[in-house]
Amino acid sequence: GALAIHVSCNDVASCGVRPLGIMMTILAPPEASEEDIKRIMEEAGEAASKLGVEIIGGHTEITSAVNRIVISTTALGKVPKDRIVKSSGAKAGDDVIMTKWAGLEGTSIIAADKEKELEGFLTQEEIESAKSFIENISVVEEGATAGEFGASSMHDVTEGGILGAAWEITESSGKGIDIYIDKIPVSEITKKICGFYGIDPYMLISSGSMLITASKGTELVSILEEKGIPAVIIGRITEGG
Repeated sequence: GALAIHVSCNDVASCGVRPLGIMMTILAPPEASEEDIKRIMEEAGEAASKLGVEIIGGHTEITSAVNRIVISTTALGKVPKDRIVKSSGAKAGDDVIMTKWAGLEGTSIIAADKEKELEGFLTQEEIESAKSFIENISVVEEGATAGEFGASSMHDVTEGGILGAAWEITESSGKGIDIYIDKIPVSEITKKICGFYGIDPYMLISSGSMLITASKGTELVSILEEKGIPAVIIGRITEGG
């Protein structure tokens, strides 16, 4: 329930806009219980409340067309056309800013789904810490902040991780990029989990991290950190390559 809210709200935030409302459709198989639906809605309601977003409608259905619960959400935001931030807006010379740390969502997913396998490799405290990364999955605050600041482009880091997001921004903008790999923050727990499974942490799904391009990166980093959002410059946009 919480993930369904955050994932769509993050997409709106990537345009430099605060989400206002969200539509939510739940398709549940016949074996789903009333408690299952109640738990999803309680999670969704709590997440929406924290973001200041209203669940304004949707649909709930029990159907044999699915064999597990499927949730579809559509988030809505409002902004003047000339203020919308697109992933295609990066300009040569822009700093590339990253918030939080690489592999954030992936670390949490693996720790939750593979807890038994990890028990002999990580301490219980480390596993619980990794699972708690999911609490940092919203990028609404950094998206709105960067939008107000005048960021040239933004992309919330999902499939493909930090390097995938960097590629998407440069591909859509028709630009190149220099990435300072040693500047990309990766938690020690993420490094351990990725080492255990042979995963590249820079390509691990990282919802909760935002990639931002802006002409005055150092200034934006300071503003984000003043709001309690970890941020660092990890590269620069180039004309090509």
